[in-house]
Amino acid sequence: MKDVNSPVKIALVYPSTYQASITNLFTHIAYYYLNSYEDFLVDRFTADNPTSSCIYSLSLRKFDIVLFSLSYEFDYINALKILIDNQIPITGSDKRPIIIGGGPTVTSNPLPVSKFFDAIAIGEGEEALKVLASSTSLLPSRQKFLEVLASKGFYVPTLHDGSKISKVYVSDLDSSYYPEYQIQSLVNEPVFGRGFIMEISRGCPYLCSFCMESIASYPYRVRSYGKVIDLISKGVRNNKLGRVIFYSLSFFNHPSSDKILEELLEMGLKFSIPSVRADTLNEFRLDLMFRGGQKTLTVAPETNSRRLKCVIRKYIDEELLVDIIIKGVKLGMEPKMYYLVGIPFERDEDVEYMVNFLKGLAQTLSNYNLRKKVRVVVNPLIPKAGTPMQFLGLISKDDYQRRIRLIRKELPRKYFRVEALSHNIAYVQALLSLGGVEIADALVKYVINGFNISDFRTLLTSLNIDPNYVFKFKSTSEALPWEFIDLGINISKMYENIMSCLNQ
Repeated sequence: MKDVNSPVKIALVYPSTYQASITNLFTHIAYYYLNSYEDFLVDRFTADNPTSSCIYSLSLRKFDIVLFSLSYEFDYINALKILIDNQIPITGSDKRPIIIGGGPTVTSNPLPVSKFFDAIAIGEGEEALKVLASSTSLLPSRQKFLEVLASKGFYVPTLHDGSKISKVYVSDLDSSYYPEYQIQSLVNEPVFGRGFIMEISRGCPYLCSFCMESIASYPYRVRSYGKVIDLISKGVRNNKLGRVIFYSLSFFNHPSSDKILEELLEMGLKFSIPSVRADTLNEFRLDLMFRGGQKTLTVAPETNSRRLKCVIRKYIDEELLVDIIIKGVKLGMEPKMYYLVGIPFERDEDVEYMVNFLKGLAQTLSNYNLRKKVRVVVNPLIPKAGTPMQFLGLISKDDYQRRIRLIRKELPRKYFRVEALSHNIAYVQALLSLGGVEIADALVKYVINGFNISDFRTLLTSLNIDPNYVFKFKSTSEALPWEFIDLGINISKMYENIMSCLNQ
């Protein structure tokens, strides 16, 4: 415990559940990195405990700096609620703590929350934390503190002159700070269960066109085999754990992935890989996963339409997919598959390809006397800022619901459990991702008046904001409000390559 009168008090706010907060790697990185400074008192808040800090029971108003970690567009709503619940002015004021945001969604487009935050980190958290920690001596002068942030990769709305801001990122994961101790709750279990969280790589070599996270975390980088094993050895010992939870957008693209898993089995450790690319799997790797305690085989083909694979830049061979699922089920794993509906340029026949493929998969499972029910999760493709999909539109509610009905009707419940995301949720996500500064006013009104998600269209209309902008296609020559953010990738060129592939 530290003195509550420490010179610098920093609040880490995760605007979702406590369970989600301890599942998020940045929570652990920020908490232990900042607490390593003797003069810093660091404590945590979550959406389900918004007014009293976890350790010291302090009010959020007592902190000098409030850091919001934003992983998901709906976090914006909870962040605003937390400020209001703590009676903190929601727009800039010298009488409130310095409010800072960060995360992949605001790295791609910080504008929808720019009225509520004094500064927004553009890029990866470790680099932002180093800047903050080295600048706290300037806190007595709010203006000077923000000027330093603006010069080092932060978007400071009151100081920004319209110039480009380049994303900052960790160039060498091996030399970057990593928490050997991680928060272990006796009450709440993380989403993926208890285990030492180990990030073996960051970014993704595939850069699927709909995946905001892979583009926001570009370029692809890996931790070395030696560093990974060293961190795991210390992490499981320090935290008294017998299991490792791997974080990676594509685990088996790591050059030492097999060797890492073999070493963990030798150490007597269990492990979990939440999601894998089907085209990186084989029988040997499936066996490693199963021996490590993996119970679910999660793959995301997204579509079975050859034409739409061009649009999303993701090509998974159907024969390979069937083979991998059969092998996984034979081992005793539960199959889970993710699909997208509403991929731009989609036709009904593209959805029928998916239905026919899944029916064929069920028949093949039956032929092998494998009685596992396949869990099929269907989401609408949500166009996100900072991806080629920003130029394309969200599927209409009528078309989405009609296609979901088709899928549910055609896939027998005996073999499939179909789950589908609500179009209303997808619509609001798209609004918040593709919005400009004007969306801030809608967020305030939404929170203060206690509206429901279904009220967003009416709310936008009342503020003279076009509620249909997320459905509209845009030209690559059209200026987009968030274009001052440089993610290090030519998004327009990616879009042109998609269109070229589609037209072949």
